[in-house]
Formats: sequence, structure tokens, C-alpha cells
Amino acid sequence: MNSNTQEARNITDMVEDTLFQFECAVKSQAEQNLQVSRRASYMISFGVVAIILLSISVIFLAWSQKNDMSKMNEYMEEMTKNISVMSDAVVKMQISMSKVEGGIHGFSNHAQSISHSLKQKENLAGTLLNISDTIHLLQSDAHGFDKSIGDVNYNLNNINKQMKNLNKKLSIMVQDVNRMPSPTRMFPF
Repeated sequence: MNSNTQEARNITDMVEDTLFQFECAVKSQAEQNLQVSRRASYMISFGVVAIILLSISVIFLAWSQKNDMSKMNEYMEEMTKNISVMSDAVVKMQISMSKVEGGIHGFSNHAQSISHSLKQKENLAGTLLNISDTIHLLQSDAHGFDKSIGDVNYNLNNINKQMKNLNKKLSIMVQDVNRMPSPTRMFPF
């Protein structure tokens, strides 16, 4: 029985050894699974934090761009108003210049009338009366010239003022456009 006992003992030792190795393998596998799950948990946590930070950054960028775009829209509206005022001033200036041109033609006609009256020597009193009337018409035309030239000067000053406002708005817009991409510089891509 000794040999049977010995054999049974060997089989029992072998089974115990195999069970021990199996237990060690299971423990090793469990430790590896634990490490993998910790790494996965860490990676998922890091990913979630990264997504949250990126979301916050995107929201901040969108918000800052929205504010900048609304400012740009306001500047564009103001510039449109300035250009409209300048356009109106140019139209008024053209009307004033037409009046000046009409006045110049009137001067020319009156000067010819005086010249023609001076050539007629028969009726001196009528000629002098005609010259006097023509001089009054010339004075009236001169007053019209003054008003038309004043209108032209007013419109030119108005255009100059609007151009200065437009230039100021454009320089502010350029500064804003240059400043707009600054929040994106924090990203390495």
C-alpha cells in the first residue's frame, strides 16, 4: 500500500500544485485586470476632463466672437450711416454746383446785356436804366453764388467730418479683427 499511498500522495501533491498554480494565475489575471481597469478609468477620467475643458474653451471662444461680431455689426451700421450722410452731402453739393454753374451763365448773359446796352447810344436814359436793372440782377446772382458756395463748403465739411468718423471706426474695427483670434492662440493646433 505504500506504493498506492505514495502514488496517491504524488497525485495529491500534483493536484495541490496545479491548484496553487491555478490560484496564482487567477490572482495574477485579477491584478492585471485591476491594473487595466484602473488605466481605463484614468484614461476615461482624463478624456472627460479634456472634453469638459475643450467645451468650456469653445463656449468661451464662441461667446467672445459673438461679442466681437456684435461690435463689428454696430461699427458697420455706423459706417453705413456715415456713408449715407456723405452720399446726401455729395448730392447736395452737386445741386449747389449746378446753381453755381447757372449763376455763371447768368453773369455771362448780364455782362453781354450791359455790353449790348452800351453799344446803343440813342436812348441813354433807357440804356442806363437797363444797365441798372442788369447790375441789380448781377448782385442777386452774386448773393446766390455766395449761398451756393456756402452750401458747397458746408457739404464738404460734412463729408470731411463723416470721413473722419469712418476712418476712426475702421481703425477700431482693424484693432478688433486683430484681437479676435487671440483666444485661439492657447491651443497648440
